[in-house]
Amino acid sequence: MTPHDLVLGILIGLGVGGELLCCSGLVLKRDVYARLHYAMAASTVPPFLLAAAVIVEEGWTQPGINALVVAVALFLVSPVAAHAVARAARSRRG
Repeated sequence: MTPHDLVLGILIGLGVGGELLCCSGLVLKRDVYARLHYAMAASTVPPFLLAAAVIVEEGWTQPGINALVVAVALFLVSPVAAHAVARAARSRRG
């Protein structure tokens, strides 16, 4: 196993592990706000870890840049979506 493979395995493992942890929180929590917390956590660190894995594997080519753009878009759009969902949940609660 080369150092390249080791770094790639660590990045992918941490990224997928983080996403699985957030998905399990979505399934196990009953409150909409707790679910919202786990949904927003899924769009912060794990996408950047997976984008870093793509950049390590592909370099700064189109796939690497696309992965980084997607991770940044998730990071920037998720707070707006969380705010909208929280407001909708609060207004439905009465």
